[in-house]
Amino acid sequence: MPARQAIFRTASALKIHPSTCLDPKVLPTSPTARRRLHASVSRLQASQVTATAGAPDVYPTSHEQITSPSNTQNFLDNRCIDSKASSWIDLHDPATNNLVTRVPQSTDEELNAAVASGQKAFPAWKATSLLAKQQIMFKFVALIRQHWDRLAASITLEQGKTFADAKGDVLRGLQVAETACGITTQLTGEVLEVSKDMETRNYREPLGVVAAICPFSESYSMIDRFRAPIDHHAQTSQQ
Repeated sequence: MPARQAIFRTASALKIHPSTCLDPKVLPTSPTARRRLHASVSRLQASQVTATAGAPDVYPTSHEQITSPSNTQNFLDNRCIDSKASSWIDLHDPATNNLVTRVPQSTDEELNAAVASGQKAFPAWKATSLLAKQQIMFKFVALIRQHWDRLAASITLEQGKTFADAKGDVLRGLQVAETACGITTQLTGEVLEVSKDMETRNYREPLGVVAAICPFSESYSMIDRFRAPIDHHAQTSQQ
């Protein structure tokens, strides 16, 4: 269903009928649509495409069929781990309907293992100073900028967005991460004198393990908003 929704969105932007999107031999006849398609394809230059899970500098840059699509892995304890799921979701390229990858419907045991991993890491992370956390966010921002085109190409391949639109999606996520780098002064709490001999203190503390379900249409920027330390903190007041 998400792939088909992406097809309709792309077809609408290119002014072609959605049913023709499944046929790679059918091209739009409108000059404007052709220019838009050319602008996207020119950035997704044709190359030999193979399944290259874990290779940071090698990734699909065209809509050619992937010869051996790899399964998407779970990320647990700082490692990519194959899922033991029995049910999988096929992810198709909206432009060609070719299979890109298979996403696991992870088991209850895998979900519990992810929660346990977060709980195990939480005490050390909570004790980490704000400046040390800020340095991690600086590195995160640098990685986004370094792999901007790779992230955008992945969005184009999986969601059907034009390359320019996909780069804008990455930009919105980058802006969230950059904002998080400067949020340290807001996480220290504050003291307010509300009346004579009375003050209110605000403490901001980490919540712990959280979960986020991101909409596919704005996947990258939403992931950044949910993951970055902006809205996920507890505030308590004491007089």
